[in-house]
Amino acid sequence: MEKRPTLRFLAGREDAGSTPDPAAPKQLDKISKEILESFMGLNYFIKCQKCNYKFEKIKTGVSFLFGNIDDILYVLNDNDKKIVQLLQQQNKIHTHYSKGYSIYQCNNCYSLENICHLMLYDKYGNIIFRSESYCNQCQNLRDYIPEDNNNKIIPDLHCPICHNQDLEIDVVNLWD
Repeated sequence: MEKRPTLRFLAGREDAGSTPDPAAPKQLDKISKEILESFMGLNYFIKCQKCNYKFEKIKTGVSFLFGNIDDILYVLNDNDKKIVQLLQQQNKIHTHYSKGYSIYQCNNCYSLENICHLMLYDKYGNIIFRSESYCNQCQNLRDYIPEDNNNKIIPDLHCPICHNQDLEIDVVNLWD
């Protein structure tokens, strides 16, 4: 009978009946963790301390989903998807830039929308498409609200109900 080789896995896979690889890292150091997290998106849970408004899942970040336009098409709304596909068919897109899932807030009524940010450029560097968030109630464009992923906070965010700026913002998990 032929002897089967012993399989080696990274640390933490001992339950698979293998021998841990002694060269495998036991845990990520702080720098490795920060680098890994920079490639991951974040899911936030937002709750207002004043009126108990809850927004249970706000996604931010790019992760591996936003590497090319074809992958981004899957998360665009129908109207934006049609425009981007038309620009692709006409070979007008030279390059793109995406902040990934982003938060947009109306500066009047403070309504929120969590959509994919995308900018497309032609060969001259002109913007030929920009994703936008439109507030139907106020009839104007919502502003992009930048998040601070290093500190895992979203500054300048207001409650859509009571307009309070003292919000409890927690990172629920990372996604890719």
